[in-house]
Amino acid sequence: MSKEGKHHYIPVFYLKQWTGADGRLCEFSKPYDRVKPKRVHPDGTGYVHGLNTIPGLPPHETNYLEDYFMQLTDNYASRALRILLAKTPWKFTDKDRSGWSRFIVSLVARNPEAIERLKDAGHVLFDRALPAIEADYAKRKQPTDPPTYAEYVAKNSLNPRGRAAAILIQNIIDHPQLGNHINQMRWMVLRIERPKHLLLTSDRPIVMTNGLGYEDSQLFLPISPYHVFVATNNIKTENYIRSVMNRGQMVQQINDRVALQSYKFVYGFSDVQLSFVSARLGMKYTAHPVENLKLDVHKP
Repeated sequence: MSKEGKHHYIPVFYLKQWTGADGRLCEFSKPYDRVKPKRVHPDGTGYVHGLNTIPGLPPHETNYLEDYFMQLTDNYASRALRILLAKTPWKFTDKDRSGWSRFIVSLVARNPEAIERLKDAGHVLFDRALPAIEADYAKRKQPTDPPTYAEYVAKNSLNPRGRAAAILIQNIIDHPQLGNHINQMRWMVLRIERPKHLLLTSDRPIVMTNGLGYEDSQLFLPISPYHVFVATNNIKTENYIRSVMNRGQMVQQINDRVALQSYKFVYGFSDVQLSFVSARLGMKYTAHPVENLKLDVHKP
């Protein structure tokens, strides 16, 4: 087993909302030729060992991204989720609201595929800046310093390429303009009353229209088998979404997207929707406008 620990890209506190009396939820996956349901504890799924580890740094820094930044993100989000599931009016502090917005962005950016892309982008951006960094080092170095920047890095175990990747990941998740926009959207939580089927979630749980900056933009996140978080930009769109719910179409539409977007896992309260999930899991339907964005960092 890896010593780097489980780095959950689908946090435990979030998945706990789908657990039953046994403390487990149903994990749907397709290890071979067909989808199989399995009862698992939230801690036993949705993770990659060492996903957010930055090797080559001093011990107290190598897991900073996971042990501090992601943990802080999830701590605020866990508190915000409890508020969202409580009766209105909600009593949000600014930190609670910002914490939930940051969590939403993190669900877009922290999955294994996105982390890999962001790490690669951080490395390339650092390599582009390296000549300027070397020139600045040569200008500022003291007589007791190593003669070159490369020797300085080797002596101090800095791994600046890795650090650049970690900083990029944090900046994306904590992007002020995106976070502020989500903060200012109209938030509501819809409870699904007497549903024929319960809400699912997956390793791509955010359902988004073509961006968030349009008049009719919509963002959905299932937050329990009975609750879905919704963010819109105006009352007209909010009322439209309420009408969809009132027509009994909300669960079907959200479950369809959440399952189609999945890469490896779909989650439910039970295995009763096995046939539905089997027809959709792993289709990798684009979850949001930047899901398959190619970061143009390889051109000079």
